[in-house]
Amino acid sequence: MEGQIKTGNTNVLDFLRKYGTVFGALVIFIIFSFASKNFFTTNNLLMLLRQMSMLTIISLGFTFVMGAGGFDMSIGNAAGLINIVFAISLIKTNNFWIALFVSILCGLAIGMVNGTLVAYVGLPDFIATFAVGSIVYGIKMLITKGNPIFFPEDIPAISLFIGQGYVGPIPFPVILMFIFVALAIFTLNKTTLGRRVYAIGGNPVASLYAGINVKKYRLITFLISSFSVAVAAVVLTSRLGSAQPLAGEEFLLDAIAVVFLSTTMFGDGEPTGAGTFVGAFIISMLNNGLTMLNVAYYFQYITKGLVVILAVVISVILGRKMNLKI
Repeated sequence: MEGQIKTGNTNVLDFLRKYGTVFGALVIFIIFSFASKNFFTTNNLLMLLRQMSMLTIISLGFTFVMGAGGFDMSIGNAAGLINIVFAISLIKTNNFWIALFVSILCGLAIGMVNGTLVAYVGLPDFIATFAVGSIVYGIKMLITKGNPIFFPEDIPAISLFIGQGYVGPIPFPVILMFIFVALAIFTLNKTTLGRRVYAIGGNPVASLYAGINVKKYRLITFLISSFSVAVAAVVLTSRLGSAQPLAGEEFLLDAIAVVFLSTTMFGDGEPTGAGTFVGAFIISMLNNGLTMLNVAYYFQYITKGLVVILAVVISVILGRKMNLKI
């Protein structure tokens, strides 16, 4: 009987550990729906999904890096530089596809530098990517002198469609976001790449002895992250209709919050594609809901920080209880 009771308690704790953060997101959603009459409306929900699309795409790439036990501090500044590169390339060539190619190439170059410094040179992730981010910040300010770059009026229509367009009633960035979510979930759960990413994140030494090329796969995760940043930066530039020197910097802290939230649900302390999507929804919902309630922006930062801390603390506590089961 005692064993059955403990098993029942274990099942409850396991359920809360996996889905407690999702339940918390539902509670926040309900609170905002009652607190603001305009929150739970079709227009606002579509706007919320469009707002979270770029953060989700970036966070999904970051999920691969953290899944392999890494970290990337260059995300925000990389998005800002690619934002500028896309605008300049578009103005110079008046060709969306060339500008897109150059932007993705720029992103991959940043990812290659990050991955090489971390995986092959052996620098700590935090130090290497922070330094690269600092260099990238200096480059984008050198190019723009702090001034925005505006699109001319005769640019190709697709250049604005990718960030501002609709497919029926659905914003195109939302469709793009769900494509990335599906690809990330499939890759992490169903492919050799995903299994090896998690293996390296769990125990890189054991992965090395198992014959996994740890350096190569860590480099790949940084390339995936930088590719995601490049796509999101292009969407951001298209949405703004201009390149802003400081655009994209807010993605860093939000992406970190999103992926840490991802580790508190669906898995055993590992970031997942589905968890990242829910985490992005939580952070974006807080931004959206608090803005609609006219909460000062600095309280929004405080609230987001508290939510992340609470989620991680609950996950750790429940995880310890699970480990103490008999």
